Amino acid sequence: MSERGPIESVAIYSGGEIIGDGVYKLPFLRALRAGFPGAHISWICPGPTVYQDRIAPLVSDLLDDIRPHADIGKQMTEFLRPVSIKTRFDLVLDTQQVVWRTLCARRLRHGVFISGCADFLFSDIKPPRGHQRPAHILKRFIGMMEMVTGQPAPALERDLTLPAALTAKAEAQLPDGPEYIGFAPGAGQAVKRWPLERFIEIARRQAALGRVPVFILGPVEAAEMPAIRDAIPTALFPEQDTALWGDQFDPMRTMAIGRRLAGALSNDSGVSHMLAAADTPIVVLYGPTSADKFGPITRRARFIEASHFGAAEMAAIPVEPVAQAMEELLRPAA
Repeated sequence: MSERGPIESVAIYSGGEIIGDGVYKLPFLRALRAGFPGAHISWICPGPTVYQDRIAPLVSDLLDDIRPHADIGKQMTEFLRPVSIKTRFDLVLDTQQVVWRTLCARRLRHGVFISGCADFLFSDIKPPRGHQRPAHILKRFIGMMEMVTGQPAPALERDLTLPAALTAKAEAQLPDGPEYIGFAPGAGQAVKRWPLERFIEIARRQAALGRVPVFILGPVEAAEMPAIRDAIPTALFPEQDTALWGDQFDPMRTMAIGRRLAGALSNDSGVSHMLAAADTPIVVLYGPTSADKFGPITRRARFIEASHFGAAEMAAIPVEPVAQAMEELLRPAA
């Protein structure tokens, strides 16, 4: 609750989301709903957002109102016209950094306006002197929430709701009994990929312990499936079962598979955020990128960076620390 009164309506102003952005921001939405459980929450953006279509089921109980293509921050000439959205919000949180768009968002009728743009220049509440801005973008957003509530945000109190049809398929594909361990050796850029043979080595060790390696392969990595299968005959490749899932990529499918895994190993990639969103315990590997800035916010994770081994290249990460981190992750939570 704000000192100015209870927060009953919240507007989040965003630039819009494609798939990667939308999955990345899911922990913020979970924190938002946990922090304002009874509020009406609107998501407003001048462009499209996957929260309206591609992954709409994931946010159905997190957002009450989604307004894509809103006439807020589309063009500077808006300052010459009345604001098209007449709703008054107790709280408006601006999550983008473009000054003129922030000024447009500030025209929304509000009780409290919070924005980190231009070092909180336009914000009604400002952080204390000496505040260090977090490197992680989502932690900045969650920090703005905490400035209003005065309480630490319960970020992951709520689980995501996956479509029942997808969870049923994942359960049929990976039935109860074995302990499944996920491996996601792909990444959007080659420099972010740990050598495939090292993924295979970790998977071999897991198979030797009686666990079942499950490889999450995208279209690019699908060509590596024969080599992986030759090295690990017990490995499974659920994403390649087009007879079950169809041909079209669906991040919610990956999340449903993630719910069946006891743990996973991934490069810094979109898949790491999908698995983290499903609350899959995960080890994530970083080379040219930083866990401080890009690490998924999740309940159980280990981050290993090449910089800890004296280089920025993924190949600098040895097998043994990864194997140890996997075993630590797979131990039952105390």
